[in-house]
Amino acid sequence: MSHEVDLFTQVGRALERRPGWHYEPSPTPGAEPAWCLDPGGEIVLAVNVINGAVCLYVPSHDREIWLRDAEELSAWVDRNEAEFRRS
Repeated sequence: MSHEVDLFTQVGRALERRPGWHYEPSPTPGAEPAWCLDPGGEIVLAVNVINGAVCLYVPSHDREIWLRDAEELSAWVDRNEAEFRRS
């Protein structure tokens, strides 16, 4: 298993049990698979793995946040998820 596939699997394990998060094979045409948070029917956070790092995308700010691993992602989500659930 490649590092990217392994890392994406770890990301999935970190997010799959959190309410509102789900796997999207392709959130937009041509996009890579992602784990997404869409509490109101619109994606507010999307996470995938690019070049061996975790990329968390915030569509409302057109911003990418780069994280080292699933553990760092979990910490970021713990600190910030509530803000995006209210958006």
